[in-house]
Amino acid sequence: MGTFDFLKNSEVMGSVYSIGLLVIMFVVFYFVLIRPQSKRDKELKKQMEKLSVGDKVATIGGLVGFVAQIKDNEVTIATSAANTLVTFTKSSIQTVIKRENLNPDGSVKASAEPEKKGLFGRSSSSEDK
Repeated sequence: MGTFDFLKNSEVMGSVYSIGLLVIMFVVFYFVLIRPQSKRDKELKKQMEKLSVGDKVATIGGLVGFVAQIKDNEVTIATSAANTLVTFTKSSIQTVIKRENLNPDGSVKASAEPEKKGLFGRSSSSEDK
């Protein structure tokens, strides 16, 4: 009787294949969904720590403006030409563009935009297509 004779049983092999398939699905799920999201969260947290007055921000609700004041966990944003002041929590900020990466008119400098990457970290430029 060999060491792996129990693997000849079709019920056992079916179970082994099912468990193997679940493990493979979890690994793919981790690398496609969980890992990229945790990287984005870590990067945004780092940006929140370096947030300063004058930075351009966009909230999760779509409001875009410049940081006018930072106090504890709250950020006051100046929007529009009338400088309407709106206060949000730091957790509601989705995007931060540092003041150094802005033109005098408030638009983003061409080199300041991050390189867009496709699936598996490869750059997705028009040259690749």
